[in-house]
Amino acid sequence: MMKQCFFMASALMINVFSSSVAAHAGHSHDTDEAKLEVSHAQVRAFLPGSKSSVGYLTISNHGGGVAKLTKATIEGLGRVEIHEHKHVNGKMKMQQVKAVTIKGHESLSFEPGGYHLMVFDPQEPLKVGQERKLTLYFSDGNRLFTNAQVVSLEAQAAHSKPSKKQHAHH
Repeated sequence: MMKQCFFMASALMINVFSSSVAAHAGHSHDTDEAKLEVSHAQVRAFLPGSKSSVGYLTISNHGGGVAKLTKATIEGLGRVEIHEHKHVNGKMKMQQVKAVTIKGHESLSFEPGGYHLMVFDPQEPLKVGQERKLTLYFSDGNRLFTNAQVVSLEAQAAHSKPSKKQHAHH
């Protein structure tokens, strides 16, 4: 009887161990994955008579891998494009880009004078104070969902000015 109990316990332990190994084989603990977070997402309400507006946000990559943003959508807007401002021959030029790379352990801010989202074709007016679902699409097939706050031009301008209270660490 003792032998039979020992044999059954051994068989059970082998079965449990092999099940956990098989279950563990389906994923990796690779530290080179991108771990993304979005903050400060906002879209400006359309100005009267304007056919476009702008969105800003910050994407932080807390992982070691690279993430490539390829597309964005905002609920209630017909089209969203990724744009950048560049200095070309002493002049500021705005152009659409197909993708933006966020390196591991870095953040990329979409802000005035740099990368930003150009938004077009509102299906209904954007009202200050609303939140709209923002979806970010990445080249690896992942998507990131958050809400973008609808803000006024004045609020957006005040947010983009550096505060005298800000402090930078060396």
